[in-house]
Amino acid sequence: MKSSFTIGHLFGIPVKIHVSLLIILPFFAWAFGNNIVYLTENTDIARRQLLLNPYLLGFIMAVMLFISILIHELAHSLVARTKDVETTDITLMLFGGLANIEEISKDPKDEMKIAASGPLTSLALGLIFVFAASLAPNFILEDFRLIILYTGQLNIFLAIFNLLPAFPSDGGRILRAFIAQRTSFRRATEIASKFGKGFALMFGILGFMSGNFLLVFIAFFIYIGAAQEHQFSNIKSALSNLKVKDLMTKEVKTVPVNMSVHRLIEKMFNDKHSGFPVLRDDKVVGIVTMEDAQKINQEEYRNTPVQTIMNKELHCVGENDELYEAFKLLFQKDIGRLLVMEGEELKGIITRSDVMTGLRVRQLENINKEEL
Repeated sequence: MKSSFTIGHLFGIPVKIHVSLLIILPFFAWAFGNNIVYLTENTDIARRQLLLNPYLLGFIMAVMLFISILIHELAHSLVARTKDVETTDITLMLFGGLANIEEISKDPKDEMKIAASGPLTSLALGLIFVFAASLAPNFILEDFRLIILYTGQLNIFLAIFNLLPAFPSDGGRILRAFIAQRTSFRRATEIASKFGKGFALMFGILGFMSGNFLLVFIAFFIYIGAAQEHQFSNIKSALSNLKVKDLMTKEVKTVPVNMSVHRLIEKMFNDKHSGFPVLRDDKVVGIVTMEDAQKINQEEYRNTPVQTIMNKELHCVGENDELYEAFKLLFQKDIGRLLVMEGEELKGIITRSDVMTGLRVRQLENINKEEL
């Protein structure tokens, strides 16, 4: 995900923070701090001494909320791993967290277990923290007691909210898995996405009527998420039974590492290609695109070799891989082309336009079949 940076790894899974989290964190700190001020003025907490400023306490509680969300997403990832489904990374962001699970298991029962693991973990954490707060001895600082209690309550809320069948939330995925046991995965996704859009509409109306624009934003993201999941399900169905080799270009034009950027630009215009694999001793060592060339001044084109600007991170697929896997990789990495490799041998190249052409052809075929 763009605008994210890695802060560490848990169980081998990269943990990232999106810049939107840095924006929302002070808001949560302020909101929790205001609530603490209200409690100290209107409850018996006023008779107890809080050592920390209410807004500093609010910041600690906001951090605890996102740590709880991280644990929630980690539960998804670890259960997915037991089903041989890997997680690319976990990203904490504006409206919570996202475990970037590469591919949900085709078995609906497995998807149900993966989806339910997060809310169940949050619920268990919540009950433990609330119980611990109620049993905390009198000598425990009130600040610490409040943090434990709030963290418990927030986890319980997190569990309940995620169990709502507002696809693509956890509850919505559980609903889809339940439906998929009785019909096709595509049809189950269609039904679940309608539930998600329905919840989004309800949240949006409630948000506008109450002036809670955070709820309106949540409604917007649920609606967009449901629509995207439905779209990806249709794409996966349309691309089924197609392999990378069916659409890849086998005769690949390449450039050497010592070619100047000036010559590269000329070749791009002559060959009408915006990117080329880069070779050193007949071995692919990078890929260079028009965007890479634009990173330096035109005055430097003649004296700068391609190897200076090329991208050394290679994204590859095999010629017998499913075309849908290539589609996912292209859009997840936001790149225009993939190298088709067999070991260290370059077998071909497949671009985003190749995949979209295959998709349009399949969709037209399906329309013609329906008309017949």
